[in-house]
Amino acid sequence: MSINTTSISYWTYYSSTFNRFFPIPLLIFGTFGNIINILVFTRKTLRKNSCVQYLLSTTIVSLLALYIGLMSRLLNGFNLDYTSSSSILCKIRYFLSYLCLYCTSWFITLGCFDRFCSSSTSVSFRNLCNQKTVYKTISMVIFSGCFIFGETIYCFNNGNVNTVASCYTISVECQIIDGLFLMIFYTTIPICLMILFGYLTLKNIQKSRQQVKIANIQLKLNGKYIMQKNISLTKKRKQDLQIMTMLFVQVGILIVFSSPMGFYKFYSSLTVYTDKSLERQEIENFIAQISILITYINNSIMFFVYTLTGKIFRQELFKLLFK
Repeated sequence: MSINTTSISYWTYYSSTFNRFFPIPLLIFGTFGNIINILVFTRKTLRKNSCVQYLLSTTIVSLLALYIGLMSRLLNGFNLDYTSSSSILCKIRYFLSYLCLYCTSWFITLGCFDRFCSSSTSVSFRNLCNQKTVYKTISMVIFSGCFIFGETIYCFNNGNVNTVASCYTISVECQIIDGLFLMIFYTTIPICLMILFGYLTLKNIQKSRQQVKIANIQLKLNGKYIMQKNISLTKKRKQDLQIMTMLFVQVGILIVFSSPMGFYKFYSSLTVYTDKSLERQEIENFIAQISILITYINNSIMFFVYTLTGKIFRQELFKLLFK
């Protein structure tokens, strides 16, 4: 970049540079990690666990998100944006990108709800932890996501003038709707529900520990059979707690890496009618590119999160690789 480069092209240059190089390691590590996750989560030991089914679904849509949303940004960094020449591809790109991100967030939310039900003392709630419920809720999330982000089919088009990208919203109204929908349904509501279910799950665990103390006293009076039964339940409980740890760490990472885009979308909607200089537009576009790229970190590092936080995941990974 020459010394005479203006501040406007400075921001444009760095936006292009980030799009060119930042996605590469995310795609490499994300592809490797998500494929390994799928192989581990489909093993016999884990695949019947309802929470693992949500983590598996999250892994699949994360892999799709990387190649639909992140790959297009990588190509754009090398001026190979295929959406600039096709209105249909422009609409499909944003629709599928938003849908995958939305599903990632909500599948993790459903996993938190599953852990809340699993830890509950209510039989009715615990009965919701089954594959039938998993399939129903996943289908509901996908259907609702298609409905919510159907606006992209109308609101996005290529060849727009006076915009920061060739494939962009066609009007100010569409920009507001697009920003608010993504902020509300991808970040705000799911994050609030994750925190709520996480808190309720911890409360359930506290109650369960009190009940375990009472049960241990009773075991001393009720014989060997019940003791063996309790040992089996303890093993299952340990597995559930390990999966719960993996899930809650994933929740924290999702909140950290998805929040910047939510904040930017909120800011963008608030200032949409503000007169902005071309330089300010370029700076905001740079911030937007960074916040969006950061979002995909969540879709790329799940394997490393599960490996570090889940003993049962490491055990199954070891069996997968060496047995």
